[in-house]
Amino acid sequence: MKKFLAPILIGAGVASCALADESLQAQLEEMKKQIAELKAAQEKINVEALQRQIREVKAHTAGDNVKFNIDFRTGYDIVDYKLKGGEDVDNSIWTNKLILGMAAQPRDDLVFRGSLGVYKSFGNTSSFGANGYQNMDWYATQTPGDSTLRLREAYFLYFGKIGDVDYTASFGRRPSVDGFLVNLREDNADPASPIGHNINMEFDGASFMFNVEKITSVSGMYFKLCLGRGNSDAEAKYPTFTGFPVMIDGVTPSYAQTPYVKSDFDSPNMDMAGILAQLYDDGQFKVMANYFQGWNMMGANFSYANGSDASEGYSVNMTDVGDLSGGAVSLQVSGLSYESDFLMDTTVFASFAWSETDPQGKHNVIVDPSTGTIGSTTEMLGSSESKTGTSYYVGVQIPGFFESDKIGFEYNHGSKYWRSFTYGEDTLVGSKLAARGDAYEVYYNLPILSKNLTAQLRYTYIDYEYTGSDMFFGSTGMPMKVDDVAAMGYPVVDKASDLRLVLRYRY
Repeated sequence: MKKFLAPILIGAGVASCALADESLQAQLEEMKKQIAELKAAQEKINVEALQRQIREVKAHTAGDNVKFNIDFRTGYDIVDYKLKGGEDVDNSIWTNKLILGMAAQPRDDLVFRGSLGVYKSFGNTSSFGANGYQNMDWYATQTPGDSTLRLREAYFLYFGKIGDVDYTASFGRRPSVDGFLVNLREDNADPASPIGHNINMEFDGASFMFNVEKITSVSGMYFKLCLGRGNSDAEAKYPTFTGFPVMIDGVTPSYAQTPYVKSDFDSPNMDMAGILAQLYDDGQFKVMANYFQGWNMMGANFSYANGSDASEGYSVNMTDVGDLSGGAVSLQVSGLSYESDFLMDTTVFASFAWSETDPQGKHNVIVDPSTGTIGSTTEMLGSSESKTGTSYYVGVQIPGFFESDKIGFEYNHGSKYWRSFTYGEDTLVGSKLAARGDAYEVYYNLPILSKNLTAQLRYTYIDYEYTGSDMFFGSTGMPMKVDDVAAMGYPVVDKASDLRLVLRYRY
């Protein structure tokens, strides 16, 4: 029986193997067919076109839109003025400051940046409406006023290349507030374009920057040509007086409506040109310098109805008083030593600046069609001669008590004829950097929720030696000894202080 079973089992095994081979072969053929179909389908795909579509989608999502950011601050200031003679004048003010930033980059070589700002006191302050200088264009978003949303920045940057020199060209409302050195006390990581020691105000213009690091082999070196206009000589849409008399019915004199022609009053175009240079920057040592020339500086001069006789009435008019030039050289050291965490996180700086006046040196006549001829002097800072002023500015910022908090100390001194463009400095008692005298400041910057919510406690103290600090360029900016003015019986500010607490939200 066993003899018969063995051949049967062997035969069944062989048959099973044959059937398995046939099944496996069928599966292999089916797999080959599917692979061939997949290969044919893949060959039909245009990989280059697909990659191009992906790039377009990425470009649309990343650059072809406007991105916004928010900088909002609620502040509480206690301002105090000590008049020479002992009188004390003070107040406490709550403010809200909002900066709405925006940016877009539709191409690799073109960027738009802008910001809108509103800076207001709580509620309303009636005196702001009666003050014509309160919301002047030079500092409109840097001074507490009403709730009007104003243009702070709006400009484009075009990036190009000439050989080994990268350059940018830019036009618009400039990023000219909170510049180099000033950005430390303002707790801004990136400074704006100018050196904050002598230029810190809003203006419109253009800039052309040339990066010469590659051709000079000097780390970080660039030069920037800056052009700006602080005042445009033009009548309004419906001017009151144009100086072009016409007759109505052959009898009644009137004036032709000719908007945007040159004004009859002496308020010409106020222009500025300058060179900003980053002479060196290796991440630790940074040296910057600027030189500027300004034309047709405006001064609020006294104008008399009859020559120089004030008894028949007078007014204060903005008029061209002359030109102004100046410059600054500034050094910042970020990290004094790598052997200590404290010294590594310490920043020190020093800056020297100067200004020089070039008065018109003539008697100017303003023709007012409503009242006749008005005489006005055009002395600059109270003198018909050229005057030079100087200022030095030093500071240190050290680590605080926690991980990222900072403590800062600053000091600056201005001479008798020192004159700066720092109208946009955010200090309610006036620009400390414009002071003709001594200014001291201490501040503490504390991150509460990382960089999104921070706090600052700051105290600014100014001891004036001469009057006219932070004023215009005419007779109101004339420097006089504080003691001499008090001796004549006039009230004069001797010292000013601002104790400030700010909560700041950024996103």
